[in-house]
Amino acid sequence: MTWLRIAGLRLVLAVGLGFALWIFVSYTEAPDRLTQFRNLPVSAEDLAPSLVIVDQNGLPNPSLPPVDVTLRSIGETSVTPSSNDIQAYVDLSGRGPGEYSVAVGARVTIPGRKPEIAEIEPNFLSIRIEQEITRTVPLTIEIEGSVPFSYENLPASATMRSQPVSTVNVRGPQSRVERVAMARAVVDIDGRTASYDSPRQLEAIGSDNQEIQGVLVEPASVNVLVPIVSSAGIKRVPVVPQVVGEPASGYVVSGLTVEPQFVRLAGGAGALEAVQSVATEAVDIQGASRTTSRTVRLSGPASTPLLFGEPVSATVTVRITPIERPFQVSLPVSVQLVDVGPGLLGSVNPPIVQVTLSGTAAQLATLDAASLVGSVSVRGQGAGVYRLTPLFTLPKGITLAGEPPRVTVVLRSQPSPPPSVTPAGTAAPPATPPAVATPSPPEGPAVPTLAPAATPTVEPAAAPTAEPPTETPGS
Repeated sequence: MTWLRIAGLRLVLAVGLGFALWIFVSYTEAPDRLTQFRNLPVSAEDLAPSLVIVDQNGLPNPSLPPVDVTLRSIGETSVTPSSNDIQAYVDLSGRGPGEYSVAVGARVTIPGRKPEIAEIEPNFLSIRIEQEITRTVPLTIEIEGSVPFSYENLPASATMRSQPVSTVNVRGPQSRVERVAMARAVVDIDGRTASYDSPRQLEAIGSDNQEIQGVLVEPASVNVLVPIVSSAGIKRVPVVPQVVGEPASGYVVSGLTVEPQFVRLAGGAGALEAVQSVATEAVDIQGASRTTSRTVRLSGPASTPLLFGEPVSATVTVRITPIERPFQVSLPVSVQLVDVGPGLLGSVNPPIVQVTLSGTAAQLATLDAASLVGSVSVRGQGAGVYRLTPLFTLPKGITLAGEPPRVTVVLRSQPSPPPSVTPAGTAAPPATPPAVATPSPPEGPAVPTLAPAATPTVEPAAAPTAEPPTETPGS
């Protein structure tokens, strides 16, 4: 029994020593191997469909910077991967617009015993994410070059699958799409004598007329048609507006415009040679005091009708403004005496003065001369003769030109009423003066005596005119 135990123990020990020896030999002859793969592409995983990776200028940048990946093979391995069997990636799940520093991962895609990822350099990448948006912008066709003499190009048009196109969509990062003002198709018709009809690529153009990179125009191209026709028998002439009547007094015609400014006529060479312009029907501005706009028909000669498609009417705008040049007018104005003190009679000489008023023609035209009155205030003045300046109240915008006229004002005391007359044969009762009670001075401090008011300065008056002055009694 003891012998069996010893034999079993020796067997286990031998197996352990054999396994250890195998491991030692394996690692000695086939140690860990490090293999480096350079410039491996990095893919973005789990990025939301409405987001896009951009560079620092906002341009779409789906290609991330490459990385170096080092693999460690432990002992013997049955697989030897190539660079195509290694995937480097960044996980962008759950990330919205913004800038991030994202860890780089890698995986070996071949089956079997795989080596380990020993190192990734760099192991973090700076990534900027923006929202992807779509905008609708107008389409513009830009024509370059010119057609030969006796030919002309008509307005260009764009179509897509035989449908007219005037707007297109622009898609891309928000910071780039918001800079797009329009889409442009450039057409060169220099020297052509036949219509241009060809597909043209579209460009996204900013407000500075420069192309915006990093966006997609949908559709990417349209078919552009530029009709080119012979101009023989066609003549382009100006439209001349006809205006009749005169504006209101004080107003003047300061401008005249017509739209369209030119039209084309068709006809024989001789008939076209005699036509220099096309007139509009008359626009009446009689008595107008503001800008007038009318749409009237064109009245071209019957021998040279308008080319097909040309407008048959025009809009005439007559700009009417007030005459801003100042005018003057002289008017007689009556003068009134006001604020005459009690017990005084006043007169003003002359009672009517000549004043010169200044203003625009429109302002003076509305002036009511009968409502103009000058006033002279003698508040606080006693009897005497004064040279005073009347005050004139004038409408807004009208002023007094030059020095205002002065008038002579005479203030005198009113005469006492005459004594009453007693009928003959009747003795008048003796006048008994009424008893006047003399009040006793009040007790207390003395009351100061007020000094008399100063007498107003009296200027020497000029000799009165032959016209009698108007007397104004005081209240």
